[in-house]
Amino acid sequence: MVLVERLRLAHGEPMAHLRNHLPSGLLPLESAALEETGLYRLLRGAGITLHSARQTVGARAATAEEAERLAESAGAPLLTMERTTFDDTGRAIEFGSHTYRASRYAFEFQLLVRP
Repeated sequence: MVLVERLRLAHGEPMAHLRNHLPSGLLPLESAALEETGLYRLLRGAGITLHSARQTVGARAATAEEAERLAESAGAPLLTMERTTFDDTGRAIEFGSHTYRASRYAFEFQLLVRP
C-alpha cells in the first residue's frame, strides 16, 4: 500500500489535509506530478478507468496536531470525508481520508433523482 499525503493551500492558507492510500505498483507517483496534475488525472493518464466511489462526509473537533497543520485552534470544527474509489473492474484503487477547515470550506453536492 502506498500513502500519498498532501496539504492543500489556497492563497497561502492551509485548507485541507488529504491522505490517500493506493495499491502498491498501481502507478508511478512523483510529488511534482501530483502538484501539477492531481491524483485522479494521473490515474486516468495511467489507463485506469474510474467507475464509482463510496463517500462519507462528516464533522468532528480538530486534534491538536490537526489544528496546528490547518492553522486552526484545537477543538475547532473540521469537515471530514472518507472515500473508496473503484475502477471499472470493481477493484478498489483509492481510499481517501481527508480533513477540511470548516471555517474556510464547504461541500456542495448535486443529486440525480432517477424514476
